[in-house]
Amino acid sequence: MAVKGIIFDKDGTLFSYAEVWGSVIKDYTDSILMTFNVKNADEARQRIYEIVGIDDRGNNYSDGFLFNHDKVIRIFFKILAFCIWNGISPVAMYNQLNRFINQKNPKVLVKLRSMDFSGVQELMKRLCDRGIVIGIVTNDISSNTRAFLEIMGIDKYVRFLRTKESNCKRKPSIDSIKQFSSIYGLRREEIAVVGDSIVDMEYAKAGSVGYTIAVMTGYGKREVLERYADVVYDTVAQLTDDPVLFAPEVK
Repeated sequence: MAVKGIIFDKDGTLFSYAEVWGSVIKDYTDSILMTFNVKNADEARQRIYEIVGIDDRGNNYSDGFLFNHDKVIRIFFKILAFCIWNGISPVAMYNQLNRFINQKNPKVLVKLRSMDFSGVQELMKRLCDRGIVIGIVTNDISSNTRAFLEIMGIDKYVRFLRTKESNCKRKPSIDSIKQFSSIYGLRREEIAVVGDSIVDMEYAKAGSVGYTIAVMTGYGKREVLERYADVVYDTVAQLTDDPVLFAPEVK
């Protein structure tokens, strides 16, 4: 059955997570080390990178906070252990992390403005020209998400947006798939989901969508994503050549 609606994740899917967020995480780490006068700074810095999920060299750590928004308790205990070892208030560290991630960060916006999103723009235009409804479902906050989409030049193509503040549970809950399906009168098998993580893949599977696409610009490992997805691409721009999304239309 032809794809009539498509849901994209944002971070790690529409752009490389590490490329955009790496410098912000470095700032956060430097701030923690300075604020709390942490000893053994090099070791502590690496541990913070692992807790958060990205280091200053663009390496991803799949157990990190950024990639496991649905595992708050597990992440908090990781932070707790680090803080006890280093004599830091875990609440202060956690709150500071949330402020870095959930507020508009000028450095992130500057980085986005320097990037080339022509491939993503072309993909979105082609999808719209084909009559495919485009949605974004992300665990980021609405103000960040809208700013990102505008800078990327794709906000005009997005008709469905669900964020951290929306009236639905976070992925892998399928609340947003149900809403997308209902609002636009789509069957589940007419919907495609595009993401970079296992959570995105579980979300697609639980939602019984017709087509699942993984991209390698997040933290997921190809051999793992291949077990869940129908197809895996290096970047989201490569979807412009996808034979399912752009199959010849039946006259």
